[in-house]
Amino acid sequence: MELKEKNPAEKIKPPVSSIVLYVAFSVTALLALASLINTIIIYSNNVDHYVKMGYPAAEVIKQLVQTQLLPGIFESIAITGGIAIILLGAGIINHKISKCLILLNRNEVSNEAAEELVLEENMPAEGTDFTTLEETTEGNNEDDQDKKDEEDNLKQ
Repeated sequence: MELKEKNPAEKIKPPVSSIVLYVAFSVTALLALASLINTIIIYSNNVDHYVKMGYPAAEVIKQLVQTQLLPGIFESIAITGGIAIILLGAGIINHKISKCLILLNRNEVSNEAAEELVLEENMPAEGTDFTTLEETTEGNNEDDQDKKDEEDNLKQ
């Protein structure tokens, strides 16, 4: 369900809380990328170090891939990447909810203004004599009382 705005030129700015969540997403995503690069650099340095010590390169790579490289990559992607995606999703949801609330508030304000206009139209004008209005309502009350009296007399 899409909300269509009356004025497409009028853009709703994202709320500050959404901007904060987007910035936190960016920082967390950069930390995830830095952690991933750091893991790869450490793996490469360790492979070079073991090869210089005299171990065969194929054996070193086979052992370090399972114990160091893959866990480091998955940790970077899973933890910091997951947190970054959660922050991004929270920012998007917050922006959409704020937009809906702003539109609802605008509708409530316009509805209240319309109700005030209807009330003003139903109010008597300044020069209207209130006694004439009271007399007409009193007359209606007297007519109702007369009808009740007639009904009581018929029942007796």
